[in-house]
Amino acid sequence: MIATAWDTVPEKPEPEPVDPTMELIVKLNKERLELSEKIEKLKLFITTTYIFRKLNYGHRRLLEDQLVAMNRYEQVLVERMTLLNNPIQD
Repeated sequence: MIATAWDTVPEKPEPEPVDPTMELIVKLNKERLELSEKIEKLKLFITTTYIFRKLNYGHRRLLEDQLVAMNRYEQVLVERMTLLNNPIQD
């Protein structure tokens, strides 16, 4: 038999079991951080740019509504993470 480089490669160890709750918290937090950045950018756009003031009323109103919805969505993500960290006993 001919020896190859594959003969010396160690087998990959079994991955450790992952806590599904912790994995979900990490995903939710990542999503919240990304959303937070988008919220800040939209706030800046609405409050500081000339472009926003030049938009017609309908577009301005929809962007303001979008900001409200994004803030509420962020609150929901935080509430979900809080529940996952402090599960209520039934």
